Amino acid sequence: MCALVALVAASLTATQAVAHPGNSCDPEPGHGDPGCHVEPTAPASNLSPSDTVIPPSAPRTVGDPNAAQMFADRSNCLSCHGNPAIINLLTKKRPDGSLVVLYVDVVGSSNSVHRYKDCTSCHGERPHDTTSPLSKLSLSQKCGSCHEYEYQQHMSSVHGVPLQQGNSDPATCTDCHSKTQDPHNVVRVLDPTSSTYPKNIAETCARCHNDPRLMDKYGIVEKVYTSYMRSFHGKAIKLAPKNSPLAQLDTATCASCHGAHNVTAVNDPSAPVAGMDNLLNTCRTCHRDAGPEFVSGFMGHRAVNSDFLPQVYWGSKSFRVFSQAMLGGGLLIVATSLSLRVGSWARRKIRHRSGKEG
Repeated sequence: MCALVALVAASLTATQAVAHPGNSCDPEPGHGDPGCHVEPTAPASNLSPSDTVIPPSAPRTVGDPNAAQMFADRSNCLSCHGNPAIINLLTKKRPDGSLVVLYVDVVGSSNSVHRYKDCTSCHGERPHDTTSPLSKLSLSQKCGSCHEYEYQQHMSSVHGVPLQQGNSDPATCTDCHSKTQDPHNVVRVLDPTSSTYPKNIAETCARCHNDPRLMDKYGIVEKVYTSYMRSFHGKAIKLAPKNSPLAQLDTATCASCHGAHNVTAVNDPSAPVAGMDNLLNTCRTCHRDAGPEFVSGFMGHRAVNSDFLPQVYWGSKSFRVFSQAMLGGGLLIVATSLSLRVGSWARRKIRHRSGKEG
């Protein structure tokens, strides 16, 4: 009761406040009480333009039974980090210049797989006293404190090795497991809305592998997403209903052939798609009776042209012309038949009307 009275009194007497240096909403060491722990200051009219003004932080509304359940927030972190009024202030820069938004969308993250874990489980008991580079590598290291096996695979993968060398381009955990690259709204893998659900995996990989700027930077000329979606596997995924159960998605995705956390460069001899022997073993995980001839015509993700596999290129061109000619001829026959029938009917109607008038 005393705490409630104190909370109400604080909300009634709250004044504008200026943030401590180093963080737009930086609590004092040993934070834990509601609010941003900022010092009262003069009214806004007396502040210099360089000062950052933060509106008083409102207490959480715990009385609403319909409110979204978002994390076990023992330290009331969301009183600031879940307050949309100060979303523009809750921003940090990574070393590579990209922005990290420290705002947590409570409603949008209500389906997070981690929603029942306390904020301090990932951020520590004194997060504002901890220095973090806010890099993709530090994020993967934090995820690896629980997901150890996946972390070890990722660190030795074609994505993880460059991250350890200071390259921030390759994917880290949230690039694949969150549609908005936000660690607070990671959805469980078997949820149909998850970015790692089989129906959505190709689109998730395409965030990077269908980005011309990024692919040109590394000399990757293959249009991997386009070629996959043209394949039998891609068409089966595309035509499956949006919320298809796993039983209806029994077809290969990117992860089926390249791996998930342990993706290996295609020119690595140990890669599951490197060489006909490895490729055959990979195909046999689904096509158990496949033989060497099954993979002998494998073209990878390269687009055929007059130089690369010209027989396939010209065969495809010929089939397209033949199909269009057949379709056009069929439409011409139908149109001719309809015009003859309609013309005959119209002439009979005209003669019948002329006879009545005579």
